[in-house]
Amino acid sequence: MENPADELSALRELVNHRGVVEMLDLLSSGTHTVRDLRIELGMRRPGVWRVLRLLAAYGVVTADTTGSWDGPLDIAEPVRLTETGWRTVELLASFAVWEALYQPDSPQAAGRPAE
Repeated sequence: MENPADELSALRELVNHRGVVEMLDLLSSGTHTVRDLRIELGMRRPGVWRVLRLLAAYGVVTADTTGSWDGPLDIAEPVRLTETGWRTVELLASFAVWEALYQPDSPQAAGRPAE
C-alpha cells in the first residue's frame, strides 16, 4: 500500500480479530499444517478455519491447494505466509506500528514520519 494511513487502517482491522496475531506469530516460524495450528494455538477447527479464511482474504497466507478457502481445509494441508504476510509480520514486530495502531494521534497514524 502506498498510503501509510490506509496500511495502518487495514492492519488495525486485521489484528482486532481474535487469534490473528498468534497465528501470524506461529506462521512466521515456518510452514504449519492446520493440525499443527490447532494444537499450537489451542483452538478448535472452526476457530482455526475462521482465522485462516480471514488471513487468506487479506492475502497474508497461502496453501498448496486449489479451490476456495470457504470450506474446511485438509487437516494436513501446509499453510504459509505470503509476501504480504511477511510484510505484515515485519510491521507487527515494530513497537512504533503498535503505537500508531492504538494511538491515532501518533505521527505514524497520520502518515507522517516520527520526529
